[in-house]
Amino acid sequence: MIARELISSVPVLHPSDSGTKALRLMNEYHLTQLPMVVDSKYLALVEEDDIMDLEDPDVPLESMEYSSTRPAVMEYAHLFEALKLFYDFRLSALPVVNKENEYLGIITKDNLLAALARYNGVKEPGGIVAFEVDPRDYALSEIARIAESNDVTLLSVNTITNPVTGKLEVVLKTNRQELQGLVATFERFNYVIKYIFAEEQEEEALKKNYDLLMNYIGM
Repeated sequence: MIARELISSVPVLHPSDSGTKALRLMNEYHLTQLPMVVDSKYLALVEEDDIMDLEDPDVPLESMEYSSTRPAVMEYAHLFEALKLFYDFRLSALPVVNKENEYLGIITKDNLLAALARYNGVKEPGGIVAFEVDPRDYALSEIARIAESNDVTLLSVNTITNPVTGKLEVVLKTNRQELQGLVATFERFNYVIKYIFAEEQEEEALKKNYDLLMNYIGM
């Protein structure tokens, strides 16, 4: 998934616009930044906090001082590059530009979050398994083989290093709710399971509720 596929249609600011207008648009679109564009070129990212610091918010934006840092992502950049910029600059909106610095649109935080959810199979039914391994013992091929041997498809694999222990935490999103066999196999291979999230199948949940009701009635 690339940046230009995540573009939202949001109004841009111009140097002649007032700070009051910028704040109104930010409030309307639930953003804390909006791009300033001149002759289709991306000029600056206007910050809500900078406008709030103005003595007179009705002055034109062109009278403000702007940081030399202008966060933007190229139109064919990967989703993860956009995510890094969101994190590094604490953004609510990220301008998308082409090689000529022409403004194409913005990626909003909501759009980015929705894309990440799709990318990680969040909407797909299935359970989650997380375990820890030493970084030197991490082998995606072995993890995939274990999953395949249990007839489990991995919808996404994410890793993060614990800064305290140095261990690698691996989070698997699977296509299966029943994960006992998969977990048992991982444990046989000395993977340390941290947590499991597996929703009950609807029929199993109904049967459990029915059994509880019958037990209650029989009391």
